[in-house]
Amino acid sequence: MFGWRGRLLRVNLTSGLVRTEALEQVELRDYLGGRGLGVYLHARDVSVSTPPLSPGNHLIFTTGPLTGTLAPNGGRFTVVTRTPPAGALVAASISGKWGPALKCAGFDAIVVEGRAAEPVYLLASDGKAEIRAAASMRGKPVTETTELLLKETDPRAVAACIGPAGENAVGCAVIVSDGFSAAGRGGAGAVMGSKNLKAVVVSGTGGFRMADQHRFLKSALELRSFMKARSIDLKGARAHDPVLEADSLEWNDVKQDSGAARTRGCFGCATSFSSFLSDDGRSLPLLAGSPPAELNECLRDYRYFLDLGLDYSVAKGLLASLGEKSQRDNEELVQKLAAGQLPQQGGHGVNVPSMDRGPCIAAGYAIFPRIQAADGLDQAASDLMAILDSAGLCPFLCSGIGMDTISELLTSATGIEFSQPAVVNVAERISRSLRWID
Repeated sequence: MFGWRGRLLRVNLTSGLVRTEALEQVELRDYLGGRGLGVYLHARDVSVSTPPLSPGNHLIFTTGPLTGTLAPNGGRFTVVTRTPPAGALVAASISGKWGPALKCAGFDAIVVEGRAAEPVYLLASDGKAEIRAAASMRGKPVTETTELLLKETDPRAVAACIGPAGENAVGCAVIVSDGFSAAGRGGAGAVMGSKNLKAVVVSGTGGFRMADQHRFLKSALELRSFMKARSIDLKGARAHDPVLEADSLEWNDVKQDSGAARTRGCFGCATSFSSFLSDDGRSLPLLAGSPPAELNECLRDYRYFLDLGLDYSVAKGLLASLGEKSQRDNEELVQKLAAGQLPQQGGHGVNVPSMDRGPCIAAGYAIFPRIQAADGLDQAASDLMAILDSAGLCPFLCSGIGMDTISELLTSATGIEFSQPAVVNVAERISRSLRWID
């Protein structure tokens, strides 16, 4: 099998059983990976009536066939589960290095079932996996947890973990990858906490083959050259500083001087940003470089929420709804929210959209792409986002490439003839999948 590893890891936390299963090529051909494969696996095995915080709900981590390859921005993975309070099936896309590390460990996906009696973490490395005790990490924030995990396992490993908010089943709890990237869609961190699963740590040295390596490299490098010669202008809403919500992207043929725009790039990133125009008319020059220490200070507030395992935008909106006192956003109040000691209005807080795709960090801002596969979007755009999420590519590619480019990358990577019409068919199947299931 090319592109994929062809295996998933199935973990039952109740029984402690860990086993490897083969993925059928027809499943991978029809759903690719990421969002498509995760939703397919969940819908196949879990009833729609399953309570989201029950042991019967599955928590699924999936990569795509282009995750971990030289395709630009090919570092994405997706978390699929049913989340509280209503049990909606959601798919949250996350960036960083965790997805490529999972494939190097020998797996395309991990399916987590059941509930552990005590806090545990899962370690997957070079085709093997084991459940380990994590009682000593109970209540610890993301940064400290990540440091402890890498010290205990392998300094080259990558961890996806929850903070106190996830342990306490807070409705806006997130799963944080690499210590800095998270997608907050629906409270997936609460589901992970309900399973007493503190983290999933992955590492590996295994590679995977491309069907036509020369053809794939040619296409990937051509796309990289295209991207490096351009930057992206963003439009959208300026939410709680330092969060920007981008809902419109436009590629700019004039390359901007990037300076020191990005505090940390994701796996294989080839994207640069030039500006952000907010809906109130303010323009922000995202590539006005600042020293890394200054950028980190700009993001201090965002990182504090993330370290507790909280979706920044939803948590800020919830705190703002609690009255004037909460406007100070003092650390004590945020900690109370992470501890589950504040009202959560049915598990979701106020009506503030959560971010279903992890952010890009640029010039002191966390930029979330809010282009979603949902009703109201142009169908072609919805299909393109579905295929990007499922192939393992970054959503910030959406305005720069089309189905023809993805067709070429998938075909040369997997050896399956993904013609452009075939890719469109797969995209339509995936983009509709969440709606026909729910």
